[in-house]
Amino acid sequence: MSTRIDTVRSTDTALPNRVLTVIRMNSVDSVNRVGGPWLILAAIFVVNLAIWWAIRANVDDPGAGTTGALSALFIIVGSMYLVTMTQVMPFAISLGLTRRHFYLGVSVLLALETLLHAVVLTAMLGIERMTGGWGVGTNFFSMTFMPEQGPVLQVLTYWGPLLTFGFVFLALGAVFRRWGQIGIWTIALALLLVVGAIVFALTWQSAWPAFGRFFVETPVPLLLAGYPLILGAVAAVGGYLVIRRARL
Repeated sequence: MSTRIDTVRSTDTALPNRVLTVIRMNSVDSVNRVGGPWLILAAIFVVNLAIWWAIRANVDDPGAGTTGALSALFIIVGSMYLVTMTQVMPFAISLGLTRRHFYLGVSVLLALETLLHAVVLTAMLGIERMTGGWGVGTNFFSMTFMPEQGPVLQVLTYWGPLLTFGFVFLALGAVFRRWGQIGIWTIALALLLVVGAIVFALTWQSAWPAFGRFFVETPVPLLLAGYPLILGAVAAVGGYLVIRRARL
């Protein structure tokens, strides 16, 4: 009985250490890991700014310019965690770490990194608004529907979708490790069928106006932070359940 209790205590003590080991393992190249997405985003920003400056030079009043290019950051961050799950996990397991330790460590790192990105995005949005859209009236770090809100809510508005993207890509990586490409294609096909069924139902019931009103009337923090975090939690749990039996 005493030996069993000691074993449980030893396991509980080892868990934080193993999680920290996973975080350190994936943070060896932290400069490129965090700075890389921002370097790519900076290049996209310069291109968009130049294009919008050219538009302003030839059109008297083109209106506010919302580029949507910020979505690139979400894809880049998500793809990095897809690579982490598909390529780094086998190496971590070979060093004696369990799937549980690896998934928990990567999840904590994901939460911290996306929170950092959200804070920087909030700061850049503040500069963008103070400068009138970088002097040319463009909305690069914002969307036209994003209202003025406090720093905390603004950080959550960015952090929710970023975190969700990360967990979705982690879950896709877990599916790939367990079922290979057939698993990814199955999910893609299932998603296509679900989206198709939703579009069919909305069209059949002439419910597109109500569908649009839902997005217009829903508070932005709930739309961009609350609902995405729920989806992210589902993806996180699903990814963990899949990775427990993933092949190496």
